[in-house]
Amino acid sequence: MDWMEHYRQRRQDAAKALGLLRSGSRIFLGSGCGEPRHLVRSLAEHASKLADVEVIHVLSVAHDDYTDSRYAASFRPKKFFVAAGGRQAVQEGRADYVPLYLSDVPRLMREGRLTIDAALVQVAPPNEHGFVSLGVAVDVVSEAMQCARVVIAQVNPRMPCTHGDTFVHVAELDAIVEYDEPLIPFSTPEPDQVQRKVAQHVAKLIKDGSTIHCGLGRLPQAVLGELFDKKDLGVHTDVLTDAYVDLVEAGVITGEKKTFYPKKIVASYCLGGERLFSFVHNNPRVEMYPVRLTNDVANIAKNERMVTVHEAVEVDLTGQVCSDAVGGRVYSGLGGMVDFLRGAALSNDGLSVVVLTSLRHDGTSRIRPSLSEGAGVGVTRAGVRTIVTEYGVAYLHGLSLSERAMALIDIAHPNHRDELLTAARELGLISSAQVQAPLFTGVYPEQYERVMTLKDGSQVLIRPVKPTDERLVQEFFYSMSDREVYYRFLHTIKAFPRKDMQRMVNVDYHREMPVVAVSGKLGQEEVAGVARYILGHEDQPEVDFAVKEGFQGKGLGRAMMNTLVEIAQGRGFTGLNAYVMPDNQASLRILYSLGYAVTGLVSQGVIEMTIHFDQPVSEPSVKLSYDLGGHGPEREEPLAAL
Repeated sequence: MDWMEHYRQRRQDAAKALGLLRSGSRIFLGSGCGEPRHLVRSLAEHASKLADVEVIHVLSVAHDDYTDSRYAASFRPKKFFVAAGGRQAVQEGRADYVPLYLSDVPRLMREGRLTIDAALVQVAPPNEHGFVSLGVAVDVVSEAMQCARVVIAQVNPRMPCTHGDTFVHVAELDAIVEYDEPLIPFSTPEPDQVQRKVAQHVAKLIKDGSTIHCGLGRLPQAVLGELFDKKDLGVHTDVLTDAYVDLVEAGVITGEKKTFYPKKIVASYCLGGERLFSFVHNNPRVEMYPVRLTNDVANIAKNERMVTVHEAVEVDLTGQVCSDAVGGRVYSGLGGMVDFLRGAALSNDGLSVVVLTSLRHDGTSRIRPSLSEGAGVGVTRAGVRTIVTEYGVAYLHGLSLSERAMALIDIAHPNHRDELLTAARELGLISSAQVQAPLFTGVYPEQYERVMTLKDGSQVLIRPVKPTDERLVQEFFYSMSDREVYYRFLHTIKAFPRKDMQRMVNVDYHREMPVVAVSGKLGQEEVAGVARYILGHEDQPEVDFAVKEGFQGKGLGRAMMNTLVEIAQGRGFTGLNAYVMPDNQASLRILYSLGYAVTGLVSQGVIEMTIHFDQPVSEPSVKLSYDLGGHGPEREEPLAAL
């Protein structure tokens, strides 16, 4: 029998096809935008003929009648991920939620631990060879069809035909129901200003040539909207959304640097509208695969520079992440979150990110001393690496509990930092002597961050110091020679105690501005230089700076000083003061070459210098006077001779 004859023989209406179902059985429904809506509506109409049918649904994005309480005797829904379409039913106890990684579902089916009696799916019309395409919903559908006793397919001419592992021969279909209807549309609300700020922080971490995956939710999808300045991005994802299409059309997504399925957009299912459906239709650039491939940790890790972004509901001070419950009630699910976080962590130069806004709608903090009652741990404290809020980035991998607590408090909303610090002390996470930046004045001034290219072509990030820099700054000072320490502090120092470092990095940014030059990628940073101004006598800023030996002679000291000059001018100061040893020639050259007139008082072996912002000069201009009662020179000498 040729395939066309088979097709004709199996073609029937929905009522007849659903007559193949039996009471007490378990049926599987196609997911997301690929849900067979006509069959699902007919299922509710067929309810009086069925009893105690368990309905397996991976992802429902629209309300289904069969979940209503009037059908409770006929159907019992079971969800692996709770989206808008099934959330109310789960929260009211009319449907069950199974906390399971999406990648585990196919194995449950293959091993017979999740038996499927019937699979109701939606497919594109057959091609000339008799193959239908699963279109926009591949995920676990192929496994369900292979394991099912009966396969009922809604053939919809509006279902896109997609490339990859999506084709099923009509001989594998037991009943064919032709029905033309639009696919279920799905859209993500536009991000607000706070959510865009979170997304911008994440975008700064993503390098050109990365392969990206952004999970469901407004925050991960907002990240895609901040990537238009990137180059040669690739895509390896479970869910493909409209936001990816924007990046393809802008030339940002090319796949040129992709190391697993080069140049291909790899996905498992689509959630979007007609624009996305048209984009994937017969597009050889897009390949759809089951989650057993897309969500396999080893496959994810094969993509170099793999980046994954997922949204959290709340995070505790040790780094435990809740992603599927709000107020103790199930809100979403685990999906592919853990698989992609782990895969990206194992990728060469990969990046795994958890995002959340600092506040809930009611003003309470999402960063909490401990997770709320009823909140599940979606990602363990050992599984999380990077957490981002609108207040910055906390890289937790390899940090102690006390370091994690301080890093998370640093990106919490300022209104809640004091109470979080108190709670951390009570929980024994941090010392009772821990210094904390003043409320409000301790808010990190991100606007002063600068990426600088040094003379050797390397780049450093010059930015205000953060409380989490405590150990990095301490290591920087211990790396300095005795002579460099003497130049920096004007006296000998042999130890840099933690309490002193805490005072240096927990600052009132209104009265002082320490900046650090940071080299190295996230999690592997080192401080290459430190510069600071602090308000001294008569509220005039006093400045000091030092550069690590391996970075000297590359223009870093001047770059840090230019940054401080820019900040000081922006805050209305008319100049900077500095105290410099006469034989510290490198520092002297930097100070008098900043483009402003310099005056100095030589006294007791130290030059008290003032940089005058109101006196710009094209050539170095230095005028010295001398304290004859001190120990400085007693006659005019050029600065170069000191």
